[in-house]
Amino acid sequence: MDRRVLFDALLVVVGGLVAYTETFGFADPRATIREILVVFLNLDVRVYLVLSGLFGIVFVGYLVVYLPQKDAQTVRSR
Repeated sequence: MDRRVLFDALLVVVGGLVAYTETFGFADPRATIREILVVFLNLDVRVYLVLSGLFGIVFVGYLVVYLPQKDAQTVRSR
């Protein structure tokens, strides 16, 4: 694994832990996970549709814009 990828993964984990402890404190993790699940389960279906639509737009943009550029750079370097 590249050192940069490892560093980025470590930053994401530390950031997630800091955000979790700032939001919920050091309470019982099982209870807070249940609270988080209840919030997600109580969201309206329209929220899921909007989020999945945004994800789809970003994914198609990734397929159409980024991957061809990356492939072109790979071919050019050979």
